[in-house]
Formats: sequence, structure tokens, C-alpha cells
Amino acid sequence: MKRLLAIVMALSLVTVPLLSAAQSNDEYAQGSFRAVIDDLNNNSFKSFQDAIDKDALLGRVTGAYLIEAEIRDQLSSLFDEWVQELFVESFPPSQGEIVGTVVAFESYGDSARALVRYESSGYRFAYHVYELTVESNGRIGIVDWTDYYRGELFSKEAAESFVRTLPTQEATRQLLENKSVDDGQLFQVSELLKATRDNSHARFFSIYDAMEEPLKSERVVIRLNLQMTQTWNDRARLGRAIEAVATNFPNDPLFSQPLIEFFIVTSQFDRAITELETLQKGLGVVDGATETLKATAAMALGDMQRAEEFAQNATQVEPDLELAWWSLLRVRTAAEDYAGATEAMTQLEDQFGHLLTPQKLRRDRFLRGLIDQQEYKDWRAARDEA
Repeated sequence: MKRLLAIVMALSLVTVPLLSAAQSNDEYAQGSFRAVIDDLNNNSFKSFQDAIDKDALLGRVTGAYLIEAEIRDQLSSLFDEWVQELFVESFPPSQGEIVGTVVAFESYGDSARALVRYESSGYRFAYHVYELTVESNGRIGIVDWTDYYRGELFSKEAAESFVRTLPTQEATRQLLENKSVDDGQLFQVSELLKATRDNSHARFFSIYDAMEEPLKSERVVIRLNLQMTQTWNDRARLGRAIEAVATNFPNDPLFSQPLIEFFIVTSQFDRAITELETLQKGLGVVDGATETLKATAAMALGDMQRAEEFAQNATQVEPDLELAWWSLLRVRTAAEDYAGATEAMTQLEDQFGHLLTPQKLRRDRFLRGLIDQQEYKDWRAARDEA
């Protein structure tokens, strides 16, 4: 998708394994949904907007929290605008296109679930699990979706954004798990919501730092703190926000993606692999991208056996994913399995159209060592003669 996207999460954490998209029993519904994602990839939001079950989604948003009447009355007329705005805001920053791929689709008569992976620059991914209705003609309707990058069900994230617009005392109390907080604590949280609404980092952190620990452990506060630190240039503060997530919500797949990104950047590769496995369990699917990230982390740890297992699995579960074959090539090169490396190169040339000449390999610090290997020379000569 072309710099269009973003959105939130939490459909159902029941880990019902999704069938691979190719195995879906309802080809019409699957084709209908694929067309919606293809339209997003063509930089158009219209098909997505048209597919949304407006009444169902609005009902969930207005029923999630206490939203003031003056705001609630505007939702129907502003429906298209706020859905697109929230959708676009929720993706990781990207310097190029954001492309959506339907990884899995499973229908249940008149309903279905679909997993979509959105890829942005820098090998950053956002996963959405969509809750769908299926009509008799195969037309799909989008009821809601779980955004595994933002860590919430879209309807709940949208409702929370409207509470931030006018955070009354009662609306704020509904966001908290501990309903018995005193008025002073409610005031702190409502001011925190306003600072988030206004994107005022200095004000937000001033309020947050003055909070007592039990209030800082509230899910909504932890999520807001994480979101604000992710857009603030303070690595130490971000590290504390990440540890607060890891401590308070261990093994929660809705928080896995920000943890994965942080652990990779800070070279905590064992923890990154653990969180990737937590994410896979939450999604109910092992896809090529998560296996590739696990391979990269294992290779950084020097565990070449596990790295190759992950990379090989990535190519098996998603053979059409180019990234998986690059991962396998780099892992096998690092492990000095040069014959295996040429197998991966054959796929990259035949399936994805690359020409892996010495000049091209020389530009990749992980692959330039292949140039002088006899296995590569023989492979290249045979390819050039064919």
C-alpha cells in the first residue's frame, strides 16, 4: 500500500489457526477481500471504506466507552473521515510504500477472519486480523479489526480517541481497570489524555512522572506512555516504557510488535525471538516475515543452526516471499554453506528476476564473500551458459 496506511488491533485472542489463503473454502469471499487490499496497495481507500459495515462498527465504537453526546452525534456524519484518519495514523513510519499482503483467510459460513501483513520500509511490519461478514454472493463486510502494531481493537482505539477529545471524569474512569481511583488520580489520567490529544510530550511526561506506580500500571496509561515515547527522542525513557510493558503484560501478543522492534534495535535478540513466537501464537499463523526476523536474530546471536531452521521454514510457509529467500541466502553464506546458498540464489533469479552477478553481490556486505567461492563460480558459469 502506498504511504496510505495505519491502524489498531484486538479482534479475538483466541488462537484459532487460520488456513493459508490458498486453502480457503470460500473463494468468492477471499477474492472480494483481496480486491479490497489490492485497492489499498493502489493508493485508494474507497474499496476499504465501502466494505466497512458502518452500523456494526459505529455500534462497537459508541458502546465501548462513555462518549459525550455532542461527539457521538458527529460520528455518523464524519464516519468516512475519521476511519481513514485513524487507519493512516496507526502504521509505523515509512520512507516509501506500505504494502498489504493477505497472509491467511478462513471463512465460517456467513463470517470470516483474515490476516493481513502490512510492510513498511526498514523491514517493519504491522499485522491486522479482520473480522468479516460474508454475504451469499461472496461480498464481504468489515466489522472490526485487531491491530497488532497499535495493540488494540480498532473500535476500542477509536472510542478512546473520542474520549481524549473531551475526557470527562466518568469517561476517564471507564478507561481504567481500577474503577475506585480517587478524583485526584482521575484528574491526572484525564490530563494525560489531553496531553496525548494535543501531542504535547513535555506536558505528558510531566504528568506521567508524577503518577503513583499503581496508576502507571493501568493498561491505558502503559499504552499511552509507549506511544508517546515512540515519538520522542529519549532512548532511556523508551527503554523504561518497554520494560513496563514487558513486566505488566508478559506473553501478550498485542504488545509484541513494539517489543520486537526495540529488542532488535538494542541487540536483545533472544528476547526478540521470544516475542516473535508470542506474536505468532496470537496471530494463529507462522508466516514468512516473522520467521525471517527470527532467522536474522538467531544469526546475530551466532546460532547458525537455528537461523537456518527459521530461514528454511520461512521459504516453506511462504515460498512467494522474496525476503525469505534473501534471508536463507544470507544465513547459508554466513554458515559457509555455499552449495545451499546457490540454491537460494537460483530461486531469487528464477522467481524474482534478480541477476546475482559478482558486481551485485559486492554491494551486500553479507554476500560479498560468495564471490571467491568455487561453488558460486561454478553456479554463475552454468547460469551464464544456459
